[in-house]
Amino acid sequence: MKVGELYILSKRATHQTFSEWEGKPALYLGEDIINRSDGVTITNHAFMLGSERRITDQSFLKMLEPLTSA
Repeated sequence: MKVGELYILSKRATHQTFSEWEGKPALYLGEDIINRSDGVTITNHAFMLGSERRITDQSFLKMLEPLTSA
């Protein structure tokens, strides 16, 4: 994943939970890191989907593919 690039939900990601992502380009903003008070670091990933900022975990990245012009 590269900051500033557009991604789209892969056609193989057909779970109803992700329907709001379907067919919409998402701008990758980069890692969104949380440093908890107990010393645990959590690395999430931030996207702009339309006008909303969305946070995903690492497992969601495999459902996205780069948006390429046809």
